[in-house]
Amino acid sequence: MPRKKNNAKRTVALCYVRLSFTRNENESDSPDRQRANIQRVCDEKGWTPEWYQDTGGHKSGRSEKGRTEWKKLKTRLSDPDVIALVVNDRSRTHRRSWRFGQLLEQLNEFGIEFVTAARGRDQIDTTTQTGRMMAQIGAMFDEQYAEDIAKRARDSVAYRKSRGISIGMPPFGTERDEDGYLIPSSKGAWLLSDGSVIGADDNSNAPDNDAIWRSYFDCARLILETYSKNELGMVKIAYTLADDGWFFRDRKGNPRPINRADVRRVIANNLEYGGIVSDQKAKDRRVWDATYDVDDLPFNPVRAVFPVELLKKVESVRIKRSLKPVDNGIKRKDFPYPLSQITFCAHCDEIARKSDNADLRSALGGTNMNGTRRYRHKFGIKCGCTNKSVTCDILEDEFARLISLIEIKPESISLVYEFATQADKSNNQTQQSMEQEKQEKIASAKQRIKNTVTLFADGMITKDEYRRRVTENEQEIAHWEAITTESKRVELELYRTMNVINQFSYLWEHSKPEDRKGLARHLFKEIVFNLDTQRIVGFQFQEWAERFLVVRGAMLHAEETGFDPDQGVKQAMPHRRLELLFLP
Repeated sequence: MPRKKNNAKRTVALCYVRLSFTRNENESDSPDRQRANIQRVCDEKGWTPEWYQDTGGHKSGRSEKGRTEWKKLKTRLSDPDVIALVVNDRSRTHRRSWRFGQLLEQLNEFGIEFVTAARGRDQIDTTTQTGRMMAQIGAMFDEQYAEDIAKRARDSVAYRKSRGISIGMPPFGTERDEDGYLIPSSKGAWLLSDGSVIGADDNSNAPDNDAIWRSYFDCARLILETYSKNELGMVKIAYTLADDGWFFRDRKGNPRPINRADVRRVIANNLEYGGIVSDQKAKDRRVWDATYDVDDLPFNPVRAVFPVELLKKVESVRIKRSLKPVDNGIKRKDFPYPLSQITFCAHCDEIARKSDNADLRSALGGTNMNGTRRYRHKFGIKCGCTNKSVTCDILEDEFARLISLIEIKPESISLVYEFATQADKSNNQTQQSMEQEKQEKIASAKQRIKNTVTLFADGMITKDEYRRRVTENEQEIAHWEAITTESKRVELELYRTMNVINQFSYLWEHSKPEDRKGLARHLFKEIVFNLDTQRIVGFQFQEWAERFLVVRGAMLHAEETGFDPDQGVKQAMPHRRLELLFLP
């Protein structure tokens, strides 16, 4: 794949940081140390760092699974402004020698330097055959090291399981003692009088006199006891506990509103609560295929954190309620709900904005309820909305009204007029003059390259000087071949946007549901919908359209609600700009 060409100078260093899996707590500062080393190298070289960081949890270098930032970085390798890939050490990129070899080939093809920033390590010149060979040998040792660590980890897991010690994150409401066995957790949440919640490690220090303590362990116990009575479903259990002020904790330990999925997690972990160590994850156990007698399950009363009889009742109810899913192959009758997963509940969005936590937002999904297709709120979440669903016709008609109000921004229309005026004033002589200058510059640069080749062949210049001259002239050629004015590029983008908007309403009205789904996602990143008022209250355009489009009435609504009428926008979440909307 050839390097893309334009007039950009090569000053950008792609900087990658990855947090490996480690049991050593001293490595918790690893990302910060990597960043500091990489920044030091960029400062010394005069490069502009462009950061890509897979640090949201441990990411293995043995594959690219889950390494979203690394995948983004790879898409930039062919760009002409990139001069180097900088990592703390070689193993940050890959712990597979063949993958690392492919990376070196790509970097060599694009003329990109590979730089390691860790102190005390010799820098290998990967532009030479010898350097690449040495780097490959090092990658083989990295792979062997990773494989050895994996074998030790598997042996450790087998040993722990043989002693009745589970692995992974402890089930909700529990923690591990010094020996690795489950014990009741002391953690929980304080429910304040104003409805807010604060997580705490124990109930020793109440924030105020009216605060109510909600233990995570007691919450798990209530879920199991309620479910064992076989009177309420998981959704109603979630609603009941939410009404009583009980909370779940996320993977970071922070309290959040409980929902149906949380109830399912607690019930699915009933074997672990009873001291049983299973070879499968709780979510993967197929209880509809159960052929065992509940009384024969090897519950361990010594290790159980809840009464064994309670856990047996939970398992019995679970087996009775479970239905084996029918697999009829391809679901040809599945309906492609056009606005599902990009439409968010307005009440949840408001809670997320106040909490500054985007994870609290709930996307509406599609469902067929008694023959009527509807967009439905996520199950088991109490956010303040009375209605939990809306028919497809209502939401999609509201979306059609939103589309009808979209128009090109007035300043963009002025820009179109300016383009047209400039086009009328331009003359062929000027265009020919610019084209002639472009061709002369390209020819001159090509001739300089030929002259450089001759000088190098005659031994008049060094290899480094030869490379420098050729690179400079190739960059000049790329500049003149790709040269275009900023106004021309904006003009093309604007005309493209106008063409889309002029056809959008017609296409939405006459398209099939699967085509509507693509249309909606082409123009909108997200929509915010109030299930109670059944109105769209916010939205976000895709980046390409946001520059030119506006919705009639947005400014009026902004004035009424007290927002800046010159902007007509509000921050619903960090990095999420939602334009306010007034639908008459």
